[in-house]
This record gives sequence, structure tokens and C-alpha cells, in this order.
Amino acid sequence: MSTDTCPPADQVPDVPVLRTLGNRRSIRYFDPDREVERWKIESMLQAARFASCQGNINATEAVVIQKDHCDIWDDVEDCVSGFNVQIINQASHLVLWLTNLNAWYGRAIDGISTVSLVGAAAKYHGWNYEFSMTQTLPRLMSFPKERTENLLRFETGQAVANAITAGVGLGVGNILIAFGRKPGGVEKALGLPDHYRFTWGHAVGYPLEEAQTGGQRPRLKMEALFHENAFGTPFRSDPATVELLKAKGLIQEQAPRPGRFEEMDAIADRFGRDKGVISFPAREIERLMADEDWDFGPHIRERAQWLVDNEDLPDYPEEMRQTFAHLLAEHGIDTAKYLPAAE
Repeated sequence: MSTDTCPPADQVPDVPVLRTLGNRRSIRYFDPDREVERWKIESMLQAARFASCQGNINATEAVVIQKDHCDIWDDVEDCVSGFNVQIINQASHLVLWLTNLNAWYGRAIDGISTVSLVGAAAKYHGWNYEFSMTQTLPRLMSFPKERTENLLRFETGQAVANAITAGVGLGVGNILIAFGRKPGGVEKALGLPDHYRFTWGHAVGYPLEEAQTGGQRPRLKMEALFHENAFGTPFRSDPATVELLKAKGLIQEQAPRPGRFEEMDAIADRFGRDKGVISFPAREIERLMADEDWDFGPHIRERAQWLVDNEDLPDYPEEMRQTFAHLLAEHGIDTAKYLPAAE
């Protein structure tokens, strides 16, 4: 790892938190010739350390590795999904996030004690020593591992989000990486005890692509995701709030901006990789563009229409319709909404 010197605080720009969150992108093209400074990696880990955690038990840990500085890289690379191999090999660092299940059982008493010592566990909310020791803590420490794992994985996610946000604020690119090719392989490579869970991989580096990746990626509309006072009652977005958040940088110009695809092709040429992106059938694109749950801006709609009008798009795989319909039906999902109309 680099042994750079941490700069004075006044030399590190302060990026407002709303703009930092708006600037976050999943970076898929890293500059292999630039190494992220050690102090920035530590800053990201420190941000993760201060994420919210139940009972102050600190169950999230991480192993930070670099391709040319560790003996287990090949074993880890064998576990990553094929379309992510190029990403991790060009990243500066790979953070392997871990969840320590035994923290829940072993640090519950100490965690609650520290919360009390700093003035958080108060009698105002019903806390008292006798009830905590005879009821609360024994109950928490008797949770089955499956329940504990679900709770703590959520906490690890919060810690990772903190780390990513800190990294974006420091000009560092991030992407979370799936490791589904070889289940259990990362745990074996790291030699983890049985009470640890490998939660997610996190590639870190300086973007080779433009840091805004051609604009903010589309999301579902707010009303399709959030509810107010009752499930099924949409939490309506306020246009004035949207304008405020645009001004503060949380909501940004939507992708793809002009030049995005040319940039991707130029990077592919540089490294001798295949150019272009995958294209879906016209019926699939038209179905998606008509879905009112999505918040699609003019750029993506223009791109979709251009593809339909100009590209030699593939045919919808009718032989897969039955498979997709079966998979959707297994979960009680309306297939008419998620499959293009049959010809």
C-alpha cells in the first residue's frame, strides 16, 4: 500500500453532503496507473466505523487488499463474476466487507454499557440496569444466528454506504462487486472463522471515465417506492423540494449525456476490449419506456428512440417467455407488466 503523507485539513476540499450523495456513481472504468492514497482509504474506513450500529456492538469489519501486495489475489479473483474481473484488476484497492456475528453475542453487554456511559441509554426511555441484565440482554444474546445475520448485514450495508460517501467526497471512485461465481471462496481465501460472513466486495480507485459517468442513472419515481402513513399510499414528491435538491446537487442531470458512448468506446480501444453496450429488443425497450413507475428523463428517452429507429436490435427470445413467466409467477408478480406483449 502507498505510504503517502496525509495533507493538512485546509488542503482537502469540503464537498456538501447532498452534492456528495448526488455525485455518487458506480465506477466501472478505473485508471490502473493511479493508486488511491492510504489516507483516503483510512478516511473511508473511519467513516464506516462511525456508522450506526445496534447497541454499539461494532459488527462490521473489512480486509483491504491490492493486486500486487497480497498473496490471495488469484483466489479472490476466481470468485468474482466474470464481467467484474476487469474492474477489480484495474482498481486501486479491493475492500472485502465482513460481518462478525459473534460481536452480537460477545459485545452486547459492553456495547450497551458504552451507550449508557456516554448518555444515550436513559431511564427516560425505560432503561434500567436490572431489566437490561435479566431481560433485554439475555433475549438479544439468544437470537438464532439466522436472525442475527439478517440484522447485522443491514448494519454492514450502512457502514459501506458511509465509506462510499466519504470516498466520493474525496474524489475516489467506488463500485460494489458481486462475488457469486464461487460461493464460500472468499471466506476460504481469507481463512475466516465460522462466525464471520463475507458480505460484499467494494472496488476503489480513481475513475478513468468521467467521474459523473455521463449523468445520474435513472431510478423509479419516488411515489413508486415510498409510502406515507399507510402501505399503498404514495409519499408524493413536492416539486419545490425537487428544485431545492437540484440546486444542492442531490438530483442531477440524468444520463446519458452527449459523448458517453464515445468515451466508453475510446476506453475499450485503449485496452483492446470489445466496444459497445448490449442492446435489448425493440419491444422490451418500448415496454420499459411506457412503464409509468420509472422516472425517465429526456436523454434516456431520446437514446431509446434512437436505438429503436436505427439499430439492428435482437428479437425477443420467445423461447424464454415461458421461463420468465414462470419465475415471475413464483413470486406472485404480474407478468403482463414485466414482459413485452407477445406477437
